[in-house]
Amino acid sequence: MKIFLDTNVLLRFFLKDNQPQFEICRNLISQIEEGLFNVYTSSIVFLEMSYVLKSVYKIPFPEITKILDSVFEIRGITIIDKTNTKLTLALFKKHRVKFTDCLIAAQLPKGHILVSFDQELSKIKEITVKNPEQLMS
Repeated sequence: MKIFLDTNVLLRFFLKDNQPQFEICRNLISQIEEGLFNVYTSSIVFLEMSYVLKSVYKIPFPEITKILDSVFEIRGITIIDKTNTKLTLALFKKHRVKFTDCLIAAQLPKGHILVSFDQELSKIKEITVKNPEQLMS
């Protein structure tokens, strides 16, 4: 199964700030490490992570770079760098969700599931979104 990890899934895993969600994410990452999923994320996720880590959590720069580097250690992860700004804007106008979420949705390859705790993403009917628990059940 091909999955795309959203910012909040990676943050919960690395920050361990929400114990129930951390456990779910830890189990998901374990399954990824076992080869049960082909995993993707994007440069937009890195952008969001660095912003949240610095602005919200006030984490020092060396720790931010350590967390971002750790994403590359996830078995077989592919980073998508291509954006489609026209599609992003169309999704933004149509669904009125965060622009960065629309950027991620526009990057999502066909047939991939976006794994996120963000329920607002389900408003974007053009993509498949599941929270980590749904994915593993």
